Amino acid sequence: METSEISEKRGLLQKAQSVLADVTPTFTNWSKRSGFIRAAILSPCSTSEGDFYYATDAYGLSAREMALLTETKEFWMNTLSKAFEWQCFSRDFNELDKFDGLFEDDIYNSINKIFFLPFKNKEEPLIFVLIELDDDDDINLAPASEAAVMLKNIVEFKNQEKKILAKFDKNIDTGLGISESRLYILSLKVCIENNLAGVEIPGDELKSLVVQSVTEAAQTIVAPLFRAPNCSNTGKNGEVKVVLFAKDEEDEQLLAYHVARTLIGLLGTGATKETLLLSAGLCPNKKGTIDFLCQN
Repeated sequence: METSEISEKRGLLQKAQSVLADVTPTFTNWSKRSGFIRAAILSPCSTSEGDFYYATDAYGLSAREMALLTETKEFWMNTLSKAFEWQCFSRDFNELDKFDGLFEDDIYNSINKIFFLPFKNKEEPLIFVLIELDDDDDINLAPASEAAVMLKNIVEFKNQEKKILAKFDKNIDTGLGISESRLYILSLKVCIENNLAGVEIPGDELKSLVVQSVTEAAQTIVAPLFRAPNCSNTGKNGEVKVVLFAKDEEDEQLLAYHVARTLIGLLGTGATKETLLLSAGLCPNKKGTIDFLCQN
């Protein structure tokens, strides 16, 4: 194959990937469209304590429920086949006992079925988890191959830095025409720590990863409150960065209350008392605003 042909094919591939990134939904939006009520993606990680899987994306789960899904790689490799196909475990067939440590008692006792779908990597797959409770309607599953492709795309494009920066760039240009950037830090650290109290997570490294996942879940929930040109982005250690544009100064206490209310499902009623919205000042330019959003 000639060099020009190779370059042309690479160009087409990059273009296709760019288009796909624009149309690929978030995990939350895809779960909603699919009619799911409780779902998660488990991803592998290696720490000084060993090899584990933990929830990196979740929909319809509390912070504590996300943390409880943390288990060893060995557990999952011994529980699921490596086939990229739907794998169902049902209470009717007495197949749920092995999962009792992954759920609070009230949830576990209400589970009817758990569906799993390994995807993306044959040797060390990510695992999609779908939970059906007794009172839920029957879940309509897409073909495994179709769901696996969508999940792979969601994971690959979730943290695409260029896409995130491009969105910020456009919004901030518009926002600076309204006012200076009003910078805020939404601190969820205390609330997350209280939610995870009593959940055994092996080692500080893994706990930090779980906290980061919960923080990302919180950012996904609160993001619709900050419509364009306003921006929000996940920070570190239980922080969400927020940038607002308004001619008049915001009522910070009222804003913090509304934000906390949206997080009750994830962080419990304590969120209304333990969520802090801290002013980080004003910024007159785009570079400083983007640095604030992206620096951890």
